[in-house]
Amino acid sequence: MTQNPMSPVDRSRPGAWPLAALHEISAPPPSALSPTDGQLLTLLGEHQVLTTSQLVRITFQPERTVQHRLGVLHQVGLINRIRPSADVGTAAFHCWLTVFGAGAIGMDAPEPWSEDLPGVRAKVALTELWLSVRDHGEPDGLHLQDWHRHRCGVSYLDPRTNAPGALPVEAELIVALDSDDGPAVRMFVVATAEGISKARLAAVLARYAGYVAACRPDERCPVLAILVRTPRHADAVLAVAEQLPEATSSRHLDRGSVEEAMRRVTVGVSVPRPAAFATEAVWCTPGVHKARCLVEVLAQKAAGSR
Repeated sequence: MTQNPMSPVDRSRPGAWPLAALHEISAPPPSALSPTDGQLLTLLGEHQVLTTSQLVRITFQPERTVQHRLGVLHQVGLINRIRPSADVGTAAFHCWLTVFGAGAIGMDAPEPWSEDLPGVRAKVALTELWLSVRDHGEPDGLHLQDWHRHRCGVSYLDPRTNAPGALPVEAELIVALDSDDGPAVRMFVVATAEGISKARLAAVLARYAGYVAACRPDERCPVLAILVRTPRHADAVLAVAEQLPEATSSRHLDRGSVEEAMRRVTVGVSVPRPAAFATEAVWCTPGVHKARCLVEVLAQKAAGSR
């Protein structure tokens, strides 16, 4: 996997610190952090990876303040960051905690994101969906009711064996359509990194089909929203979903359950515009590859149609 060069000092990568430095450097006590620093570190701990722009929108702090504090936190080794290449213009910094930053706020050691640029972009896309709906959805009929991250997926009982299973959901979104008291749609969200194998993707979709099959008759099952980076990646995901009824990974489920689950799948393409997930035609569904806006897709899912 080819990745862009990291920052000149990559403190989150194993071996990046000289041995002597590891004995000299420790996380500062919480009292040594400013309130803004503590807020930024906590948000990075909660979301894993955030861009400078996302931190500005979440904190409502001036952009200049956020950029300055992130620069200081990077300089003292509490965060790491990269600036991926952009097709047009300059990309924002993508930031995450180092082991020292996690220690400063009492969190476990973070993932080594320096080694996983596609994963970095996928985590950013999760937050972008939430912020897009929160900040830009209402004029288009999307009213955010709830949002939270799932660190350990969602548990369910396999309908065939009654054994516990786990659906690798990364976030959950509840959106009301048309108005705050309009019909609500629950969305499970997964952000897939480029390069994921078809077999692994089919396994994820089969688990979702098992989850849907296990839903009670009176329960409205959630939509599965899969976030991808490019239209080509979206086509690959849709092809796997369309072929799932015949796939080995779903052979333990009846065909009708699998087909019903795949009708509840939608794929969104991430584009570098803050409002895109909520307002632009970037969503496709199996069997209907024409891109549509999220409100249209969710309205059809809520009505039980394809």
